[in-house]
Amino acid sequence: MKKAYFCIDGFSFKRINDFYRYEHKRRSRLNLAAMETLLRYEIERRFEWKSDIEHLEIEKHFYHPSEKPTGAGREAEDAILRFERHLADSGFAVHYAKRPNVLDPKPNENIFSDWVVANELRKYDIFILLSTQGQYANILRQTMVCKIPSILIGWNSPCRNSSGESSRWKTDKNLIGYASAYCPLEKTLEQTNSKHSFADIMFEKFFTSGFQPFASSPKYPLSQRCG
Repeated sequence: MKKAYFCIDGFSFKRINDFYRYEHKRRSRLNLAAMETLLRYEIERRFEWKSDIEHLEIEKHFYHPSEKPTGAGREAEDAILRFERHLADSGFAVHYAKRPNVLDPKPNENIFSDWVVANELRKYDIFILLSTQGQYANILRQTMVCKIPSILIGWNSPCRNSSGESSRWKTDKNLIGYASAYCPLEKTLEQTNSKHSFADIMFEKFFTSGFQPFASSPKYPLSQRCG
């Protein structure tokens, strides 16, 4: 059985999630449980590996941009802990940041030390990263040097900055350059082809209707393209 190591940079994820929740016409948060379906599809079509659960195990990690909630106020603590439970229910291990600045959150540096350990143990056949931040380019560079395939899930989109002004969020070019394969998430989330579209299942509002995003032996339409 092949093993995949999947990391979500919570700093990037929060920005992406907030965009679709507050600015996009969908007005919906992203569905974390559906991420595994997308990953299995991308791994199968890009590397031609069997991606059902009998042939591929995915270990999932979420690197929170904030510290463990203590002293942040009851409402804020409850919201963060609810999100932590949601992540756990979706199969993610949660890693909080160390010594963060709550007024200026940064990408969680723990992702570096954890990947070094995983890399040295040679436990995994592929590394997948969801991030837009250039701080993580060295991780993908190391996977390339070690001849471990990688997938980068990035996001480029017009959005509003913290001042409410229009801006454009872009995935760092070094990240893209070091990845074996690049999946632009904004294209996946905007697909309109109803027969071969992940767009609906990637949003919580669709998922709550009862659709189950992952089947034990998925058959993916290889005609679909994500980038």
